Amino acid sequence: MTSSRSWLPEAALLWLPLVVLVGGLAVVWSGASLAAEVNRSAGLFPGWVVTTGSWEHPTAAVEYTGPEGVTKTETFEYHERRGMVPGRRVQIRVWPDERRAELDEGDKHTGPIVVGALLTLLGAGATVLVFLWHHGVRLEKSRARIAKWWALSWWWLSRWR
Repeated sequence: MTSSRSWLPEAALLWLPLVVLVGGLAVVWSGASLAAEVNRSAGLFPGWVVTTGSWEHPTAAVEYTGPEGVTKTETFEYHERRGMVPGRRVQIRVWPDERRAELDEGDKHTGPIVVGALLTLLGAGATVLVFLWHHGVRLEKSRARIAKWWALSWWWLSRWR
């Protein structure tokens, strides 16, 4: 025989949407900080792979012309096993103030921003619903109002066309 009681304590169910909301905001913040890090660079510069390292030490010597117009050759570590062959064109992102450069790996910040925004919306909606439920607001009337509003809006849109 099963119990109708949840195996989670009621306090955990009340705090879970708020935890999802805060977690979503933290993920959005991390994505925004990654975007700020990328945007404070001097930009992308074309480079050409001169030599590559062994399989145990994946490095590539890349020749590129930086923002000051000086051609440099630097050694970069890379994580992509295939495609780093001598003569290949790559993109180099340069931070001249810090005197550092790295291989561009593409947009690393859009994924965390999108996932964080979805978690934030989910957490905010669930927090509002739990708050209303905890304070005794019956959702059957609200659901009926939403269905009525939805039907009315579709009727209005069909007449407007």
